[in-house]
Amino acid sequence: MFGFPVDYVSLAIDILGFAAAIVTFIITAKSDEQATIDQTNKERVRATLTDFATLRREHQYFGRKLPASGSMEQRDLKEYLSNLERFAVGCNMGAYDLEVVSRMSGGQLIRHYQRYFRDYITERRLNYRIDGAISDVNAIYIEFENMMKELHDLRGVEWRAPEHVSEEHHILHHFLHLPVSTSEPVFARFRHLRGAIESHGEGKQGYLYVPGTRPDRCLLVAHADTYFDQAYREDSGDAALEACVVRDGGVYRSGTNACGIGADDRAGCAMLWLLRNSGHSLLVLDGEEHGQIGAHFLEASNPRLFDEINRHTFMLQLDRRGASDYKTYGIPVTADFLSFIERETGYVRTEGTGKTDIGTLCRDVCGVNLSVGYYNEHHPEETLVVAEWERTLNIVRTMLDKDLARFPVAR
Repeated sequence: MFGFPVDYVSLAIDILGFAAAIVTFIITAKSDEQATIDQTNKERVRATLTDFATLRREHQYFGRKLPASGSMEQRDLKEYLSNLERFAVGCNMGAYDLEVVSRMSGGQLIRHYQRYFRDYITERRLNYRIDGAISDVNAIYIEFENMMKELHDLRGVEWRAPEHVSEEHHILHHFLHLPVSTSEPVFARFRHLRGAIESHGEGKQGYLYVPGTRPDRCLLVAHADTYFDQAYREDSGDAALEACVVRDGGVYRSGTNACGIGADDRAGCAMLWLLRNSGHSLLVLDGEEHGQIGAHFLEASNPRLFDEINRHTFMLQLDRRGASDYKTYGIPVTADFLSFIERETGYVRTEGTGKTDIGTLCRDVCGVNLSVGYYNEHHPEETLVVAEWERTLNIVRTMLDKDLARFPVAR
């Protein structure tokens, strides 16, 4: 048998070289795969931002077509467009650089700009021709969020999307951040609703009524003024107070010792806004804090409207402190009405001193004031418990969705 001498050293070197080549190939393949993934994601980000740019141009066009001053819906749209613009600009601050994007898990880009974007996309649902574009943007947002999750997974970084804000919480937040020193921003919010009737006299004489559409409609009542209204401070010559609203978990409180947050009764106004499409009537009054000025003004200046509101099934004011009680303020309510309120709400009747708008308004029909979750009203220590506010809102929604009987006052 013929044989050749074996060079074990050379063989070992060849084997090691082959193994090294395999390892190099695997590493290169992995690297190429990662590069391909990165390139694909870069292209997806670019495509998303291109879509954003197209939509921004469309939105800017629609925005220019809107008048400088117009309906509340038009102003809402302008505000939406402005916030969309801010979000899109924020995306361009580093979205092409995947390393930058991957470090934004706690981030300025996502946390700051998504806050505006998500609020106005998922909560506003504006009802005009731009709806289609909004749906497109919402789809792009979902795609963008999915990309962010993937990019973070590639680098082993946990992705934390911003907490979803419900429409109810968004609207409550909005009303609590209106100036407490004037009622005008609240009236401005409601005055462009269909059929709104608004009238103002001297000082805090004022009301705004929006008729409901249901045959069994009730009247929902809240007041726009706060205890800290500048009109109540003019004699003292003090400067206007402005609240610094802070949310600690599920509680809103004031961040200043100067004044409270005005939850009495901006909390009720927020509920009226959320119930504006329920088919029931809305009545927003001024001057409640200083002797029900707006309610007396309505009674004296518009007897026909005063008669109309007393043809409702009953009146429901959303302006009571606490979590689970109701008050009738000396109105000659019937036992049937009290049974109805307690059955529907589970709340407990509280009586005592005090006056509020339904005490003036309820000439022919029963009325009640329900707790809306605020405490320590008229003081800097004023707070609002969101869960208690939301509980009353949900109870009222359920109650008002049913067929309602009319409850005349006792004679």
